[in-house]
Amino acid sequence: MAQQDAGQAGGYLAADVVEDAVVRLAKINGQVQGISRMVRDGRYCVDVLDQIASVQKALDGVSRQVMRNYLERCVTEAIKGDDPDIYDELMKVLFRHR
Repeated sequence: MAQQDAGQAGGYLAADVVEDAVVRLAKINGQVQGISRMVRDGRYCVDVLDQIASVQKALDGVSRQVMRNYLERCVTEAIKGDDPDIYDELMKVLFRHR
């Protein structure tokens, strides 16, 4: 698809995905700020590592959500539109985000 027109009606992400992702990312941002405070305050390494792992898992959740949207909307539309480039793009995305 290689890249759809960003001005296209509806955009890339479904409205419910955007809404949920924004809420999740705001929480993640708060977690990252908390980790920064922990580091600055000299907290125990394992505690910092645990919080980093928590943020990584939360980001993985957002990533899964966006990936599903990509498959349901972007890839599906490209296949319906006989876009031959979508298969190469999909392979790159899958290997980059596995």
